[in-house]
Amino acid sequence: MKALYLGVLSLTFASATAQTFPERPVQIITPYAAGGGLDIITRTLAQKLATKWGRQVLVDNKPGAGSTLGTALAAKAPKDGHTLLVASTPLGVAPAVYATLPYDARRDFAPLALVATTPEVLVVTPTLGVANVAELVAKAKARKQNFGSAGSGTLGHLAADSVNRRLNLGATHIPYKGSNPATIDLIGGQIDWMMDTPAAVLPHVRAGKLRALAIAAPRRSPQLPDVPTLAEAGYPELEFRIWMGLMAPAGTPEPVLKTLEAAITEAMRDPALRSALAAQGWDFVGLGSREFAAFLDKELPKLTAAARAAGVKAD
Repeated sequence: MKALYLGVLSLTFASATAQTFPERPVQIITPYAAGGGLDIITRTLAQKLATKWGRQVLVDNKPGAGSTLGTALAAKAPKDGHTLLVASTPLGVAPAVYATLPYDARRDFAPLALVATTPEVLVVTPTLGVANVAELVAKAKARKQNFGSAGSGTLGHLAADSVNRRLNLGATHIPYKGSNPATIDLIGGQIDWMMDTPAAVLPHVRAGKLRALAIAAPRRSPQLPDVPTLAEAGYPELEFRIWMGLMAPAGTPEPVLKTLEAAITEAMRDPALRSALAAQGWDFVGLGSREFAAFLDKELPKLTAAARAAGVKAD
């Protein structure tokens, strides 16, 4: 009887807490540097949540160690909903790179919402003389190719390495320190092809400096509607998208998690937020906790396997 009483008391307390949430400023830890696409989206979403709650929503950039530093801090945060984590593709790469991690992405976090994604685009230098994926494969039989990336372990690297192996291109990987120097060399013909986001390649594609061959997404990009998907080219398994979602430490009371999910879902309906996403080259998704969890169950192992196949190592 006493255990039943304590259980009812605990549920009552959790419900009351959810009704008054948040009781103080909310912190969103983003394990990435300030100023990037993920940071801009996070700050835009934080503003919407702050307006709804009438409380500060602080974005705390904690980059380092391939995003594992900030992620570990979030995993150890109090389980009360006042600390959230920005989750993205490095969450699936880290297990392949580091022998041990101080957290488990699925065990130590509760998914709240998947906000947006942006696909990788396969682009070539026009001097390569190919107009589609089939011609890229044929060209590889005629001469040795190379491909660039923004750095080892980036999604562009994993996507390009997967394409390289699946299409049996035999191309050599040339890593750069960032997307811009890789793109400059691609335009100049020093490398043959690479994979990057629409936001990064679109201006050069429109200017005729690069040629987009395919999108690594389940459907065509609104920003490049004339560019087919890799699935259309016969490779449906080659799907690589940067994604952005929010999570809370596992063990956060269920009523608080539902309050958070509802608030984030409401913010995602805001046309201004969707416009901000589109302006940054992102495709709005807007999935809730259950759908986000199912997405992670499929996405994280895929990224880990791709990183291992690519031989990604810690710097």
